Amino acid sequence: MVSPMVLSLQQITEAALHLTERERLNVTAALWKSLGGNDEVLADMQALTRAHELDSGQVQPKTHADVFRNARAALG
Repeated sequence: MVSPMVLSLQQITEAALHLTERERLNVTAALWKSLGGNDEVLADMQALTRAHELDSGQVQPKTHADVFRNARAALG
């Protein structure tokens, strides 16, 4: 039987801080839900993360036309 790895809170925090922003958001969402948090707050966090990605140039915005063209293509 393999014993589980036991990490300290400090080790977990340090490891989490090395994750990408998106990965940290996913961890935050999982923790928030485990505490009984609601989806409205999660949506706000995701929107803020997306806004930061756009503002920092990490991702490029898509036009309304692009989004709907891709949606129509995916639907057939």
